[in-house]
Amino acid sequence: MKNLFYIFVLFTSICYSQQTNKKYWIGKEIKSESGFLLEKGNFDTDFGVAFSHYETKIFLLFFKVENSQKIIIDIVEINKKELQGNKLTEYCHTNKGVDNEIIALIKDTNNGNEFYTKIKKAWRANRKIGKFEKIAKRKVKKCSNENYGI
Repeated sequence: MKNLFYIFVLFTSICYSQQTNKKYWIGKEIKSESGFLLEKGNFDTDFGVAFSHYETKIFLLFFKVENSQKIIIDIVEINKKELQGNKLTEYCHTNKGVDNEIIALIKDTNNGNEFYTKIKKAWRANRKIGKFEKIAKRKVKKCSNENYGI
């Protein structure tokens, strides 16, 4: 059986378990800001993404739900300096339409438009392989502006 490493994330009093190896060990408590479950689709397991932070880093936590426990299966670290003038968002579109597995770092133009189109970096929370995979920013056409119409 694989060793389990634990990270306690302050996210509505939920603990995330970290598994597999020390590659995913952050080593300190981090605070969760938000997160979402991915649409279930053809999968019989729930998966989700949480956005967390610690000192100079932002963490994208890719987790799956097993026996009511959220288990971290992959992490992307982003330097907080990369967020200056930018923001992380989900609900992005490719040529094939909306793709709920894509998380993107976008230029925060704050222009009041329905979509952001200046994509800086993008990742897919790939449930088939259980990992974040970096995707070419040119494949992401736009990402929804969650503040549009408010």
